[in-house]
Amino acid sequence: MPEKITRSIQFKSQASGNTETAEMHITAFSVPEQKTRAIKALLKFWLIAAVCVLIPIAHFLLVPGFFIGGIIVASRRWKTDAEGEDARGCCPACHNQITISLEKDAELPQWHDCPECSDPLQLQAVTSSDSGQADKNTG
Repeated sequence: MPEKITRSIQFKSQASGNTETAEMHITAFSVPEQKTRAIKALLKFWLIAAVCVLIPIAHFLLVPGFFIGGIIVASRRWKTDAEGEDARGCCPACHNQITISLEKDAELPQWHDCPECSDPLQLQAVTSSDSGQADKNTG
Protein backbone atom coordinates (compact mmCIF):
# COMPACT_ATOMS: atom_id res chain seq x y z
CA MET A 1 0.00 0.00 0.00
CA PRO A 2 1.48 3.39 -0.96
CA GLU A 3 2.47 5.56 1.98
CA LYS A 4 0.99 9.06 2.32
CA ILE A 5 3.56 11.61 3.48
CA THR A 6 3.04 15.23 4.53
CA ARG A 7 6.06 17.46 3.99
CA SER A 8 6.55 21.01 5.25
CA ILE A 9 7.28 23.48 2.41
CA GLN A 10 7.06 27.21 1.72
CA PHE A 11 5.01 29.25 -0.72
CA LYS A 12 7.10 32.19 -1.96
CA SER A 13 5.41 35.04 -3.82
CA GLN A 14 7.24 36.22 -6.92
CA ALA A 15 5.79 39.74 -6.69
CA SER A 16 6.43 40.56 -3.04
CA GLY A 17 9.03 37.95 -2.08
CA ASN A 18 7.03 37.05 1.05
CA THR A 19 6.92 33.44 2.18
CA GLU A 20 4.30 31.37 4.00
CA THR A 21 4.57 27.89 5.46
CA ALA A 22 2.54 25.20 3.69
CA GLU A 23 2.13 21.43 3.51
CA MET A 24 2.82 19.19 0.54
CA HIS A 25 1.09 15.82 0.38
CA ILE A 26 3.09 13.06 -1.30
CA THR A 27 2.40 9.42 -2.12
CA ALA A 28 5.55 7.32 -1.67
CA PHE A 29 5.98 3.92 -3.31
CA SER A 30 8.10 1.01 -2.16
CA VAL A 31 10.29 -0.84 -4.67
CA PRO A 32 7.77 -3.70 -5.13
CA GLU A 33 4.99 -1.15 -5.70
CA GLN A 34 7.13 0.66 -8.28
CA LYS A 35 7.67 -2.61 -10.15
CA THR A 36 3.98 -3.51 -10.01
CA ARG A 37 2.96 -0.10 -11.34
CA ALA A 38 5.52 -0.37 -14.15
CA ILE A 39 4.38 -3.85 -15.18
CA LYS A 40 0.69 -2.84 -15.14
CA ALA A 41 1.42 0.18 -17.34
CA LEU A 42 3.46 -1.92 -19.76
CA LEU A 43 0.71 -4.55 -20.04
CA LYS A 44 -1.98 -1.90 -20.63
CA PHE A 45 -0.02 -0.29 -23.46
CA TRP A 46 0.81 -3.66 -25.02
CA LEU A 47 -2.84 -4.76 -24.79
CA ILE A 48 -3.85 -1.61 -26.66
CA ALA A 49 -1.12 -2.35 -29.23
CA ALA A 50 -2.50 -5.88 -29.67
CA VAL A 51 -6.02 -4.53 -30.26
CA CYS A 52 -4.66 -2.00 -32.77
CA VAL A 53 -3.39 -4.86 -34.94
CA LEU A 54 -6.99 -5.24 -36.12
CA ILE A 55 -7.22 -1.64 -37.44
CA PRO A 56 -6.33 -1.56 -41.14
CA ILE A 57 -3.53 0.75 -42.26
CA ALA A 58 -3.41 2.66 -38.92
CA HIS A 59 -1.86 -0.37 -37.23
CA PHE A 60 1.44 0.41 -38.98
CA LEU A 61 1.77 3.46 -36.69
CA LEU A 62 -0.33 2.51 -33.68
CA VAL A 63 1.24 -0.85 -32.84
CA PRO A 64 4.86 0.36 -32.76
CA GLY A 65 3.77 3.57 -31.04
CA PHE A 66 1.98 1.80 -28.20
CA PHE A 67 4.74 -0.81 -27.96
CA ILE A 68 7.47 1.81 -27.54
CA GLY A 69 5.21 4.09 -25.47
CA GLY A 70 4.60 1.22 -23.04
CA ILE A 71 8.32 0.77 -22.51
CA ILE A 72 8.82 4.50 -21.91
CA VAL A 73 5.90 4.84 -19.47
CA ALA A 74 6.90 1.66 -17.62
CA SER A 75 10.48 2.84 -17.19
CA ARG A 76 9.29 6.18 -15.80
CA ARG A 77 6.95 4.46 -13.36
CA TRP A 78 9.75 2.11 -12.31
CA LYS A 79 11.99 5.11 -11.49
CA THR A 80 9.26 7.12 -9.71
CA ASP A 81 9.50 6.60 -5.96
CA ALA A 82 7.10 9.42 -4.99
CA GLU A 83 4.31 11.44 -6.60
CA GLY A 84 3.01 14.82 -5.48
CA GLU A 85 -0.71 15.14 -4.78
CA ASP A 86 -1.38 18.68 -3.56
CA ALA A 87 0.01 21.58 -1.57
CA ARG A 88 -2.07 23.46 1.01
CA GLY A 89 -1.35 26.67 2.79
CA CYS A 90 -1.85 30.43 2.88
CA CYS A 91 -0.99 32.48 -0.20
CA PRO A 92 1.65 35.10 0.73
CA ALA A 93 0.10 37.60 -1.71
CA CYS A 94 -3.67 37.44 -1.00
CA HIS A 95 -3.52 35.64 2.40
CA ASN A 96 -6.29 33.16 1.44
CA GLN A 97 -6.10 29.46 2.24
CA ILE A 98 -5.37 27.68 -1.04
CA THR A 99 -4.95 24.15 -2.33
CA ILE A 100 -2.75 23.64 -5.38
CA SER A 101 -3.06 20.39 -7.31
CA LEU A 102 0.42 19.20 -8.17
CA GLU A 103 1.64 17.40 -11.21
CA LYS A 104 3.00 13.92 -10.56
CA ASP A 105 6.45 15.32 -9.90
CA ALA A 106 7.28 15.55 -6.18
CA GLU A 107 10.55 17.43 -6.72
CA LEU A 108 10.99 20.97 -5.48
CA PRO A 109 11.16 23.82 -6.41
CA GLN A 110 8.00 24.08 -8.51
CA TRP A 111 6.13 27.08 -9.90
CA HIS A 112 2.33 27.38 -9.75
CA ASP A 113 -0.17 30.22 -9.81
CA CYS A 114 -2.37 31.01 -6.81
CA PRO A 115 -5.92 29.87 -7.68
CA GLU A 116 -7.35 32.96 -5.90
CA CYS A 117 -5.19 35.91 -7.04
CA SER A 118 -3.14 34.31 -9.89
CA ASP A 119 0.14 35.43 -8.28
CA PRO A 120 3.06 33.19 -9.35
CA LEU A 121 4.16 31.11 -6.35
CA GLN A 122 7.32 29.14 -5.92
CA LEU A 123 6.92 25.96 -3.89
CA GLN A 124 10.22 25.40 -2.16
CA ALA A 125 11.61 23.20 0.57
CA VAL A 126 12.03 24.62 4.05
CA THR A 127 15.77 24.93 4.63
CA SER A 128 17.49 24.67 7.98
CA SER A 129 18.85 28.22 7.58
CA ASP A 130 15.26 29.57 7.29
CA SER A 131 14.25 27.88 10.54
CA GLY A 132 17.48 29.03 12.19
CA GLN A 133 16.84 32.66 11.22
CA ALA A 134 13.28 32.42 12.53
CA ASP A 135 14.63 31.19 15.87
CA LYS A 136 17.16 34.05 16.01
CA ASN A 137 14.50 36.66 15.19
CA THR A 138 12.11 35.48 17.91
CA GLY A 139 14.76 34.93 20.58
